[in-house]
Amino acid sequence: MNDRLNGLLELYKKNPDDSSVIYGIALEYKSKKNYAKAENYFKMLVEKNPTYVPAYMQFAILNEEMNEINKAKQLYTEGIKIAKLKGDTHATQEMEDFLNELN
Repeated sequence: MNDRLNGLLELYKKNPDDSSVIYGIALEYKSKKNYAKAENYFKMLVEKNPTYVPAYMQFAILNEEMNEINKAKQLYTEGIKIAKLKGDTHATQEMEDFLNELN
């Protein structure tokens, strides 16, 4: 493990409800292609904080990398709904573009 991941895991121990820490851990595992651990942290994040928009896009991309296209489509669709509710037009457009590429 690298120092960044170790640091994030230490922060997580202190505050397991910090969405940005959980997101960071998921991204670190994703970048290392440790998809099982990345998936676990993304799942945890969307359960703990279902309006954390960036999680949906990265979780969908992870599923694309794992060739789980239907799951990716579901995550993009859900993320788009939440981004629209939050008025996040940039995230909405990005996820719509990614979803359109899969269709």
